[in-house]
Amino acid sequence: MTGFSWKPRLIVAALVGAITYLWIQSANPELERRNRLQATLRIIELRDAELMRDILLTRAGLLTNYDALTRTGQALLSLSRSLRDELAASANPATRRMSDLAGGLSATIQDRLTRIEYLKSDNALLRNSVMSFNEIGRNLQVAAKPADSARLTTLWRLMAGFLENAGPEVARELEQELERLSGLNSQSDDYQVLIAHGRLIVEVLPKVDAALQSIIGQPILSRIDDLQHALRLYGDGAERCAEHFRLALYLMAVLLAAYLLYQFALLRSHTLALRRAHASLKQEIGERLQAESWLRESEARLRAITDSAREAIVSVDAGGNLVSWNRGAALMFGEAAEEALGTSSQRFWINAQAAIQAQLQAEADATDRMINPITESLGIRRDGETFPIEVSLSHWTRGEERFSTAIIRDISARRQLEAVARQQELQLIQANKMTALGTLVSGVAHEINNPNQLILLNAGLLADIWSDALEILDDRYRAGGEFSLAGLPYTELRASAGVLIDDIGDGAKRIERIVADLKHYARPQTEQADAAFSLNEAVERAVRLVRHVIARKTDHFEIRLDSALPPLQGDPRQVEQVIVNLLINGLDALTDTDQTLGVTTRRLDDEGEVCVEVTDQGGGISPEHIQQLCDPFFTTKQACGGTGLGLAISASLMRAHGGRLNFSSEPGRGTVAQAIFPVNSKPWSAAEHAD
Repeated sequence: MTGFSWKPRLIVAALVGAITYLWIQSANPELERRNRLQATLRIIELRDAELMRDILLTRAGLLTNYDALTRTGQALLSLSRSLRDELAASANPATRRMSDLAGGLSATIQDRLTRIEYLKSDNALLRNSVMSFNEIGRNLQVAAKPADSARLTTLWRLMAGFLENAGPEVARELEQELERLSGLNSQSDDYQVLIAHGRLIVEVLPKVDAALQSIIGQPILSRIDDLQHALRLYGDGAERCAEHFRLALYLMAVLLAAYLLYQFALLRSHTLALRRAHASLKQEIGERLQAESWLRESEARLRAITDSAREAIVSVDAGGNLVSWNRGAALMFGEAAEEALGTSSQRFWINAQAAIQAQLQAEADATDRMINPITESLGIRRDGETFPIEVSLSHWTRGEERFSTAIIRDISARRQLEAVARQQELQLIQANKMTALGTLVSGVAHEINNPNQLILLNAGLLADIWSDALEILDDRYRAGGEFSLAGLPYTELRASAGVLIDDIGDGAKRIERIVADLKHYARPQTEQADAAFSLNEAVERAVRLVRHVIARKTDHFEIRLDSALPPLQGDPRQVEQVIVNLLINGLDALTDTDQTLGVTTRRLDDEGEVCVEVTDQGGGISPEHIQQLCDPFFTTKQACGGTGLGLAISASLMRAHGGRLNFSSEPGRGTVAQAIFPVNSKPWSAAEHAD
């Protein structure tokens, strides 16, 4: 028997191994690589179209800044370089030409980006001169004499025609008009500036148009087409190789099927031997009848065991009717065995029959029989109450009848514990996020402060240098007349350079103030945090912290501070945290930048309390939600990332200061949030605040 069995197995194993090898070879990885490269080329085509669109928008003056143009160009260059590097890294000689084509494509894209940089510089200069020309021309038109007004109208008409069509004839007429205007000695300095900007426009506009034409003429699409053609040729060769392997795979599969048919014929010859064995099985049937009597005895013992179990152990027949019901089931569902037996299991277990049939089908489809799978569902007590259950199913047969036995556990207590654990886990996660946020704010504030100090120092030094250089530049202007610095007339630059340097210093000081507020806001609380502080100063620091959000959300922000407020006693950082939370909630409620957000500090009528009032014109809060605003994890902004902890923490901090939060709202009209503080009250201790 041993000499007969190992040979077919060896032959089948060899055929299966050969089929596996041919299947692997037929799935040529080069085809997938070709598809990936073609997808990259399609993305490059899309990026190139986006780049050309942004270039035309830039030339038309419809693109306010060059960020989108820069991002698209860098993405296009990165894609072309990755395509070039992937082809260059391949050791296959067939990809050498594609690597050369990819290198040419990357070089062409790089050249286009270089030309774009020149175009951006010239276009920015042109746009600045056009704006200055229009602004100065309008001012001169208002105060000009009738004769000068006619010249300015002619100049303006020629400039409009030149901007629309920068032809050489229009350019000559414009230059002649500028020359005639500059020949008038009685003209003011504004006329000279106007003429300088006009000449600069005449010089730069043709260069911008020429640069635009050179960019459009770059042969990127033709290079992409060449590379795609090379990829198709390369993929066709790989596909032909895969076809050969698939043909060989088919032949091997036919050979394997023929050998299996041969083995099937051999198996038929052994059927007679099996029939002779059938006679011996009849003897075993008698022995099984004896075993059934022993099985009934075992069933009685099993019943005693199930009646002592705390879980509900029930059995159902193929129709879903209950055939056994232990004492645990009677206690769990509130119904005795006499009442339950013979009824449908659907009365006590939702979708019971569907779950049993699904388990039977799963066992029929599986190679190995599934043993006691555990599922969760809902149980139904006698009074109709539902509760979560865990069910372990098993199936058995008696003769031709099939039965299912379920062990059911009540998991209500476990579900409650899981919900509590999840709530605690969410609280720990949020606490960890807030700790990490404080550390991040302190680190970022420190990193910003160092280069900002350098800007402050250099701004002062630049102001001194410009002040000292003005005398020399004025002498040069009086001696030689108008001259240019950085492409701009000296008379224009003299009036604006000092302002620009002062703006740099003022901006750096504002950054320094914001950094100080952030560090103050993020500094950990100490035991000596209880101190006298100004409520108005706390409001101002909180407003500075969210100033960038305010500028983005609304164009109408109002702040009114009562200068006669008395000082408060407590932790100013905690008060700032409350005000920041109220401001953020008010800003989140705004749906349009025309809506107003206001902050007011005032003393209440009874003279014993002061308050900070945040008013918004947002959508308002429904009446059923007003009372839940300070509940932990309650939020109406869950889709936008709200955690429901901001107002809960704020309410806790207000209680620590002896104060409270009040909210009033009308849906569609807005919300008023008040943080009310007692005057000269002592906050709670740290232990009380923790509670």
